[in-house]
Amino acid sequence: MFNVTRTYPAPDSIDKGKYNEKDVLSALKPMFLEKCYLCERDEIQDAEVEHFVPHQSDVALKYDWENLYYSCSRCNSIKSNTHVNLLDCANNAIDVSKLISCMMPSAPSEKVTVKAISTKPTVQTKNTVTLLDKCYNLENTALRGISRESLMEQMWEHYTDLLLARQTLRKKKAAAMDKQQAEQVIAAMLDLEHPFSVFWRYYYLNDAFLMEKYSKLRAVF
Repeated sequence: MFNVTRTYPAPDSIDKGKYNEKDVLSALKPMFLEKCYLCERDEIQDAEVEHFVPHQSDVALKYDWENLYYSCSRCNSIKSNTHVNLLDCANNAIDVSKLISCMMPSAPSEKVTVKAISTKPTVQTKNTVTLLDKCYNLENTALRGISRESLMEQMWEHYTDLLLARQTLRKKKAAAMDKQQAEQVIAAMLDLEHPFSVFWRYYYLNDAFLMEKYSKLRAVF
């Protein structure tokens, strides 16, 4: 999960009582760095407008610009109207990426680890951990099993890039140019705009070699 800054004014469709329109998605997409605000997938082919607070047919909530978020269909379906009282990534008073860690599993078929950083997390943090765990791991239907497999393959492709870059940095025989390029790859992955950035940030923070030898990468976040 990552922080965003909401842009104004709201798209014209909102004033017309419409939220699932092209101008709304066109405004949300760059605002959310072209990523699902929950799982952090990019290049979303099934983007949906998600209501952060379930509107439950409440017209005010349904067409409230500040209640509309950019999501993939998998996460929107999982969140539905059952997950409430969550950390708000559009609230710049908090840094959501520093409240919850996400770690890759040892194999794509295994579970992503999502946990609160604090030993005494808020209710909102606990609720968000529960939701994110489901977004990454839930496969309780045939369709969710397929969408989860697709999600993990996307994540694993980036994870492989990270591991290969790290391997290059570890090699004493690697050329200076190759090491420079590898460092640039990791720096790009730590940037908030990169897909699944929370995973690569917590990988870096838990990697003693990278933290010691490439401490300047910490400046990225």
